[in-house]
Amino acid sequence: MTEKYLVSFVQQFPSFRLPELDALALLFDIQLSYDKEMIPIIESDDPDIESPFMYITVNSEEDIHKLSSRAILIRSIYKIFSEGDSYDQLLSNLNNSIQQDKLLATYLDGKTFRIDVEAYGKKYNQKEKITKMHLLKESSFWDHGDVSMKPKEGIEHCELSIIEDFGVERPDRDGARKLYFGRRLISGNRDAIFKFNLQDRRYLGTTSMDPELSLISANMGLVKSGHLVLDPFVGTGSFILVSAFCGAQVLGCDIDIKAMRKTEECNLETNFDDYGLKDNFLGILLSDNSIPAWRVAPIFDSIICDPPYGIRAGARKIGFKENRKWVNTPEGFSRDHIPQCIDYKVPEVMADLLELAAKTLVIGGRLVYWLPTTHEFKLTDLPKHPCLKLINANSFQALSKRWGRRLVTMEKSINFDPILHDKSKLTEDDLGQIEPQHSDLRSVVYWRKGEKEEPKHSHQKNKESSTTDSNNKNI
Repeated sequence: MTEKYLVSFVQQFPSFRLPELDALALLFDIQLSYDKEMIPIIESDDPDIESPFMYITVNSEEDIHKLSSRAILIRSIYKIFSEGDSYDQLLSNLNNSIQQDKLLATYLDGKTFRIDVEAYGKKYNQKEKITKMHLLKESSFWDHGDVSMKPKEGIEHCELSIIEDFGVERPDRDGARKLYFGRRLISGNRDAIFKFNLQDRRYLGTTSMDPELSLISANMGLVKSGHLVLDPFVGTGSFILVSAFCGAQVLGCDIDIKAMRKTEECNLETNFDDYGLKDNFLGILLSDNSIPAWRVAPIFDSIICDPPYGIRAGARKIGFKENRKWVNTPEGFSRDHIPQCIDYKVPEVMADLLELAAKTLVIGGRLVYWLPTTHEFKLTDLPKHPCLKLINANSFQALSKRWGRRLVTMEKSINFDPILHDKSKLTEDDLGQIEPQHSDLRSVVYWRKGEKEEPKHSHQKNKESSTTDSNNKNI
């Protein structure tokens, strides 16, 4: 028997909400469904149509608790007893619910309860909230249970909520678009964001990823206990830190040793010590992404990373500069020798990253990475590989009026064959990135008005592109 629940999402990152929800349902093997017509509403940032409320259907309340234990973008989940467009309709439906299904009796008999008023797009003081509660005084649910602001020992306590959806706050909007009344069952895992607050970490860098986005990335990667997770551009280790928190064994590599280990006393490992996650940390490796150190074998369950964009500073790889002569490393200096590096263009970074994932992910393993892009994103900008299938690329974070980044999720579907799948043997159609915007994003980001010509990928109003797979289904 399935049960229907109302999900209230947090206001930010609307295009990330449903991909994270779907990923967590897959992670916990939950049979979850929702109205597909709600997708453009839930993922929209248009104040005229957006809403953070959506019904989902699962098999049990236990499934709700599993989802909430990891969900970063879920604020709360409710069991709804009544809904309506006005308080009269809400009260009428509530009384019918009590008479027909005795839902409130099931939840409230022998229990204590309190009522809160929650409004999306509007604020109330305590006096106004009490006035709203009194609008439901004609309901017989007051005859069930005892009112108590705090739980009493040995008695189950229920938190009931009147929920008003006004939409994004606007002066021309008088009444609520929708009213709900129900029991708040559980909140999402928002506390994890504060747990990994950047300001509380002893080891930090200018490119350390925001903890909220790091946790969402780990959820998209289906990270769980017993998994092995790699970040090939580890930097200060934000992704592997939260992946360790999710129970995975983690390791990272980077070409810049200074990013991973500034001093012996304070380095990437310091954060694992501070959070009590050292047992999940396997170590770091000084490595060039263009010449990976890993053998070709299914090793990793997830690869999660934020590749260098070449905006603040260009990416680097090992190579010889044209104006320098080849000099053999003197004997005895090989261990501490730092080789020459050359520019590493973003399309090359992405192509090498996908080949690494194709070679080292297990079947069903996920590659989750951030792709820099402008608001004129097109599907052909994405890198591809025959061993990987695209799961989602609709999640976009705007960083300015000119550019932003997308969270791209891919899954390994077939084993890597060096004869067929080496990138040197693949065509442009196989590899993607056909005239990608990220090939010269720096010129877009730093273009200034008054220059002779605006770069090819100029700013337009942010309209998120809907990417589709080969079967023309929404990803």
